[in-house]
Amino acid sequence: MLTESLKVFCDLIETQSFSKTALLNDVSQSAVSQQLKSIEKRQGRQLVQREKRRLSLTAEGEVFYGYAREIVRRFDEMQHRLQALSGVVSGTVRLSAIYSVGMMELAPFLKTYIKAHPKVNLRLSYAQARNIYDNVASGQIDLGVVAFPRSQRNVDAVPFAEDPMVVICSVSNPLSVQRNVSPGDLAEQPLILFTPEFPTRTAVDRYFRKLGVTLRPVMELDHIATVIHAVEVDIGISLVPSSALRQGRFKDTLRALPLRGKPLIRTLGVLQRKGRSHSMATRKLFETLTRATL
Repeated sequence: MLTESLKVFCDLIETQSFSKTALLNDVSQSAVSQQLKSIEKRQGRQLVQREKRRLSLTAEGEVFYGYAREIVRRFDEMQHRLQALSGVVSGTVRLSAIYSVGMMELAPFLKTYIKAHPKVNLRLSYAQARNIYDNVASGQIDLGVVAFPRSQRNVDAVPFAEDPMVVICSVSNPLSVQRNVSPGDLAEQPLILFTPEFPTRTAVDRYFRKLGVTLRPVMELDHIATVIHAVEVDIGISLVPSSALRQGRFKDTLRALPLRGKPLIRTLGVLQRKGRSHSMATRKLFETLTRATL
């Protein structure tokens, strides 16, 4: 049986999606369905059951998947070692980052990487953290960059950068004349924060809870650009990573103020799938990102 067919089978089980599997393997959805039927026909037994919106493995499917995954992993490892022997780093690397990690933060790493490996096609996309974890675990992307990284069952996380959180306010806000802000002062301020499912919001809540400060947000948003814009028009104040303001275009509309006392530091980390054999190009990008590890 062709290794490509085994990869399609494994991708289908891991992504739980015919459309995503088709994209990963550059084939049509109907081709994915045909591959599954062909595998089951060749094995002479049902391997996959469709239960509402989920695909589940039969007992035979569990055995087949375990061996198929190992065959695909070993084949990928062989390909990567052969590529390494040639001394040429090439191919496609899929990197996904959270929206608040802009080009200003990634630029130094990416510039170094692209200069060293000009034959690599680097595909950079942006997504929410929960999607990045899922896509790394399922193999849809090679590496992910998130805030406050944490290892999970199928994902390893390695910290590589730190970024202090700062209070931002409109230039017309009375706070704008201060040099810094006491955490306790924020209890009485109209706050614009990320929605609760964001790791950065979780860290902000934990930080203030330890200080005995209760925050009362007037607005919760799911994108850093909208958070900053809401502060610019003086709906309220917020806490954002200092790097989000480095572009300089906010200097006439916003003021960034450090927190008084113990700082709140946002850690950035790179995610990779546990046990996955990466191409040389992906390994080189991982090394570039983590070279300056905390």
